[in-house]
Amino acid sequence: MTLFILSVASVSTNIPHFGATPARAASTGGYATATGSSDTAVTVTTLAELQSAFNNGKHHIIIKGNIYGGPSLTTLTFASTSWNNVTIEGASGGGAVLQNIQLKFSGELLSAGTNIENIVIKNITFYGNITDLQNLSGTAIQPGGTGTNYLGLSFRRTSNVWVDHCTIYNTSDDLMSISKASDNVTVSYSHFYFTSSWMNMNPNPLWNWVGTYQDLASERLAMVIGANASDSYTYGGGKLHVTMHHNWFGPYMKGRPLMRGFVHLYNNYFDNSTTPSGTNSQGSSQQQYNANQIGSGSVIYSEGNYFYKTNQSNQIGLDSSGDAYSFYERNNTYNATTGTSAAGAAYPSTLPFPYSYTPDSAANVPNIVQTNAGPK
Repeated sequence: MTLFILSVASVSTNIPHFGATPARAASTGGYATATGSSDTAVTVTTLAELQSAFNNGKHHIIIKGNIYGGPSLTTLTFASTSWNNVTIEGASGGGAVLQNIQLKFSGELLSAGTNIENIVIKNITFYGNITDLQNLSGTAIQPGGTGTNYLGLSFRRTSNVWVDHCTIYNTSDDLMSISKASDNVTVSYSHFYFTSSWMNMNPNPLWNWVGTYQDLASERLAMVIGANASDSYTYGGGKLHVTMHHNWFGPYMKGRPLMRGFVHLYNNYFDNSTTPSGTNSQGSSQQQYNANQIGSGSVIYSEGNYFYKTNQSNQIGLDSSGDAYSFYERNNTYNATTGTSAAGAAYPSTLPFPYSYTPDSAANVPNIVQTNAGPK
C-alpha cells in the first residue's frame, strides 16, 4: 500500500468570522462541555419502559439490551427546555441497542435565541431493520414521512451536545444530523456505516425524500451539519460549531458528512475498504461519491485524518456556486484514494479553537479508531 500526505494549497473564500466563543474545557476534546443529567438514573429494557421514562420526564435513562421500536418506527421528540440536562446512555458492556428508534432533540418551536441545552448521548447502537423499512409505504416514504425522516440521532436548535462511543447504521435518512442553529457539539469515538445487506437489498424500493424518487439502497449517507445555506455558520449567524474526532466513517458509505458549519475534524478514519462498484437492483451506481462534502457557508479544519480508498475524499459541494466557504487542512493521510479531491489551505499560525487537544499521528488512526469507536 502506498501512503502519502496531500500537499495543501490555498483554497478559501472570504467568510465572516463571528465573535469569539467563550473558553471551553477540553473534557470532550471539542466544542461541547456537556455533562448531561445529575438525576438518578432509570434503567429501561423494553419499548414500553423507554416510552414511560420519556413520558415521565426522566432525564437520565440507561438502555439495557436491544429495544425494538416496532415495524412503523418510533421517534422520541424532546422539544422543550424542560429537556435541558439529559443523559441517555447504554449500560456497560456495549450491548445497548435502539432498533427502529430515533432520538430527536428539536428546539424549533422555542422562542428565538433559545435552544435545548446540555445533552449527552453515549454507549448506544442505533440501527434500522431492513425488512421493516422495505415494507413501509404511503406517507411514510414521502417527504416528511416517518421513513424518509428516520435517523439515529437528530439535533435541531440544540446546544452543548456530546455524542460519544455510539454506533449508527442502516437508517433511511442520514445516520445523524446537526442543524437549525444547533451549536457547540462534539462527536467522538463513534462508528457510522452501512451493511452489505443494505447496499444489496432486494427488493430495493423507490422512495421520495425531496420531490424525486430514488432507491432506498442508495441512501447510504453519514451525516449533515446544517440543513441548507441559510442554516450554515456563515449565513446562519455563526452557529454550528462542531468537533468530530476519532470517529469511524464506513464501510459501505455512499457519501458525507456534508458540512455547512464551523467544523473541526481530527483523527477520523474514513474507510472505503470495501470499494463498492457496479450497480444495484435499481441500476444505481454503488460507488462512493465523496467522503467529506464541504458545503455552503462552512469553515472546515481537517487534520490528522486517515482516508482509505475513499473516492473524492474532499469535495466542494455548494448549494449555489457563489456561496462562501473556507477549507484548511494539515497532516492528513490519503491511502489508495481515487477521484478528484479538493486540497485545503495551510492551517493558520493561531488556531481558532477555544479548547486544547493533542491529535494522534494520522498513521495510527485506523488502529486507534477501530479499536475504540462504538459502545463499550
